[in-house]
Order: sequence, then structure tokens, then C-alpha cells
Amino acid sequence: MDTTLNRKTMISTLRTSKYFLLMLGVIAGLALLPSQVSAQGTLTLSVSPTLFEMSGSPEQSWTSTVKVINSNKFEIRVFADVVNFAPQGEAGQGKFLSVLETETDGQTLAEWISLKDKEIIIPPEQSVQVPFTIHVPEDAPPGGHFAAVMIGTKSLSDEPNKMKVETSQVVSSLIFLRVAGDVIEKGAIREFRSTKAISETPEVSFELRFENKGNVHIQPQGDIKIFNMWGQERGVIPVNRSTMFGNVLPESIRKYNFTWSGQWSLADMGRYTAVATLAYGEDSRQFADSETAFWVIPWKILGLIILILGGFVALVSWAIKLYIRKMLAMAGVSPELHALKQNVQPVRRAKVSVVAPIEAGILDLRSQLRQTETWHDWLKTLSKFISLNKVFFVVSTTVVVFVVLIFVYIKSASVENRSYEVTIDAAGSEVKITSEQLAYDELVKLDLSANSNVQVKEFPLISIVNQSGVNGLGAELQLKLEKEGFTITDLDNDFSLEENNTVIVFSPEFADEALELSKHIDGSLLSAYSDISEERTPIVVFVGKDFKNGVE
Repeated sequence: MDTTLNRKTMISTLRTSKYFLLMLGVIAGLALLPSQVSAQGTLTLSVSPTLFEMSGSPEQSWTSTVKVINSNKFEIRVFADVVNFAPQGEAGQGKFLSVLETETDGQTLAEWISLKDKEIIIPPEQSVQVPFTIHVPEDAPPGGHFAAVMIGTKSLSDEPNKMKVETSQVVSSLIFLRVAGDVIEKGAIREFRSTKAISETPEVSFELRFENKGNVHIQPQGDIKIFNMWGQERGVIPVNRSTMFGNVLPESIRKYNFTWSGQWSLADMGRYTAVATLAYGEDSRQFADSETAFWVIPWKILGLIILILGGFVALVSWAIKLYIRKMLAMAGVSPELHALKQNVQPVRRAKVSVVAPIEAGILDLRSQLRQTETWHDWLKTLSKFISLNKVFFVVSTTVVVFVVLIFVYIKSASVENRSYEVTIDAAGSEVKITSEQLAYDELVKLDLSANSNVQVKEFPLISIVNQSGVNGLGAELQLKLEKEGFTITDLDNDFSLEENNTVIVFSPEFADEALELSKHIDGSLLSAYSDISEERTPIVVFVGKDFKNGVE
């Protein structure tokens, strides 16, 4: 039975690589992200798709094709071969294994795949479809099976019984087949940790090792949420969203590496918790979770804070002692007599309230001010009173400032969202995601009208950079402008700044377009730049806090 194969369309071009005839070790990222790489600048090969994923039953057959693209201006001859694919290490690497019939006895996927043509001529700047057929035998073991169609400038099957290194320009299309039957989907987070227990800045790397204990490939998906010591969310790291990462093959462990960089705030100093929650499985959704903790402690700032707090406590303690001495004096008891009270006869003491010194001071000041006749005398008397009681006023002012700082600290700690950036190591290449991009994705999910048909305007490319210090403002502006027909090419944030004004920066030749754009962003300012660069977007919008007021 022939069926049309549903496949993911991706384009991949690889550099010149060395492959063994029997074992071809390559960096084959299971993430299967699209890439464009030139092969030494002389010959370029591409295949599409780079991955086939399918499910089937014994005695079932499929027929499909691999598209081989010749981007060169000359004719090339390529060879097609089928090899098995297996994991190698924990870093997302893989190895290609040639078929050894005496050892596998028809139990591997590469033996179930037949190629119609093994030698292909591709005209300049054209493509050729290479057909292949998969026939699952009746006794095929259930679970996951993995192979690859290799397209290269030299055949891998010329000398199948020699371990020989050949230099060849090779690309591959991976095939992941899931055979029905006694399929076991079982996985677990083997380890989840931060690489540093203590960091001076909110920038920490994580390692997550996921183990596949089943017999079929699984793709754990979910996220890692980061919380500060007050329980406020300070970052979300997506795991395998939009196939950003790849599969974990059976009986293997896959290590994922992430780096989180958060917006600095003194209120966020302290203990952080990172919670990983992943889901996997096609037959039945299963879950795995783990958490780890780390500390963000800026030692220099912490030392200064401890020094200030120590000075504050010492100052308040000294002031309290002076206040008590004042109360004792008003009660007719000298401090020396109070210290030696166990050796003297009891004396009759006047009753004094706790606020008596303050009341006495107020009455004394009021009496002196009544005796003044001019404003000059009044100010002079007040100044003299403050000078005589400077300790009281200094301590009182210090306490008030301390209380205000506590309220500011609590307010800062209660901020729900802060900007952050995530770097994901995907099959050897780094992928950066900002909190603005994630906020935009969430807004699109919630806004049903975001996917409605909008007539795109003929307008220069626009980039948005959030410099407001308020997470998500750039995402809100992008969604607003896209609904109005503008095209946004880049969304980023700069959490080192907290600007109040929204500024549209533009290349001088796009002054009219920038003026038109400003009509769609209330209160925005215009600024032309002179350092014209081909890499720079013609119009850049730097979002300030005033855009939040406009939205509200």
C-alpha cells in the first residue's frame, strides 16, 4: 500500500565533511533546525526536507522523494546512499552507520529503504527529485527506527568492508519511523542544575539532561520558569517550542543548555528557583518536572548594605540611650544613681511618660517662639533649637529615610514582569529569545483578530526596541502596528535603560515615512541619524514609558 508521506519542509546546506564508509561521525543536531552553509565556497548541495517523521505498521509501504538542489552554475553528479542513524553522546550529536547485513539481519530501517536511482546528474541551478520506498517487514520490531538518505559527491558503498575516510560534500535527509506495536514511551529528567550556585549578576546557565528509557523517540516540550525569592516570575525558557530542539532517541540521554540573563534590580537580590516542567509522548501525554536553586548576590553592594545597616543600628541604639538618659533626668534620677540603685536608698521619683522629652521640647520651642517679634528672630530661634537638638532630628530623618527605602524596596520587589533574554544552545548554534518576543507570542494567542487578513502597506522596514523598562511594551506596539498594516522585522529590548519618551529614529531619506508612522504612535518624537548603514533598519522605534500611558 503506497501512501503520500506527510513531511516537514526544511532546507539544509552543509559544509564539506568527512564520513567513514562504515561509521560516519557527524554533528547531526537532533534539533533539525534549518541552516544555510556553503561547502568550502566551491560546491553547494541542499536537500529538502531534512526530516521525515512517520508512523506505520508492519507490511506497510510508503513512497516519497528527497529534493536535491544544485545552487551552482555548473552541472554536478551526486550519489545517493541509505545509512542507519544513531545517537552519539549527550550534546545532540549523531552518527551514521552503513548497513551490515550479517549483523542486522533485516532489522534496521536502512535495510527497509530502497532507492530508485543511486547516481544522479543535476543541471546547473536546478533540482532533482530522488524517489525512495520504505517497506516495513512483517517481523519489524515495534518502536523507533532511524535512518538517513545521504546525498554526496562520492558514493559511500564503493568499498563497504573498509574503514576508510573520504572527503566528500554530503547532505542528509533524516527518516524517523515509528512502528506500531508494543511501543514504550518513558522518559525522565535525569539532571537539572545551574552551572553556578552563586552569581553576582542575574545571569545563569542551566543544564538539563533528559533520559529516554523507552523504545521510540520522544520530544520533551515545555518550559523552565525562574522565580525570585518573593515568588515573582523573572523568566521563561521555552523548551522545544516550534521544534526549536530535537528528539531524544531510545535508550539515550540528551543534554540541553540554556543561559538566562535578567534585568538587574536590587530588590531581586537573593535566592532564585528554576522549575522545569516538560511533557512528552504521543500515545498518552506524560509529564516530568524538576527544580534547582541558585543565588544572585552582588558582594560589593551587599557589603555596602550591611555596612549601612550596621551604622543605622548603631546610630539608633545610641539615640535611644540618650533618650533614656533624658527621661531619667526628667524623673529626677541621675544616670549614675540609676546604675548604682542597688546600693542606695529608694527615692521618690516623678512619673514620666515615654514621650515626655518630646513634649518638653515642643513646649520649650513654643515658649521661645512666642517671645520673638520678627521673622528674623523666629528663624534664628528655630535654628538654635534644631542645633541644640540636632541628634534627635538627625536620627528622626534617618529613620524616615530608612522607612521610605523599605517601601521602595517592597514596591520594586512586587513588580510582576521584568525584561530578560534567553540563549539556547541548539545543536551547536545559539538561538537568542527576548522576553519581548515571548510576550508578543502570548499576545497573538490571546488576540483573535491578530491573525485576520490585514492589507500590508508599502512601507520601509521597521525595528522595535523596548527601552521603557516595562516588559511587553514593545510587543504591544508591534501587534498594534501590524494590525495597521506595517511590517516589523525585529523586536528587541534594552533593559539597561529606562527611557520616558518614545523616539522614532530614521534614515534621512525616509523622513516622510517616519512622520507618517509617528501619527500612529501618540506622543512619539522624531530623530534622524547620519551614520547610514546597510545593516541598519531604515526606521527604528525606541519605546519609552509614555507609550504605556498611551495604551492605558
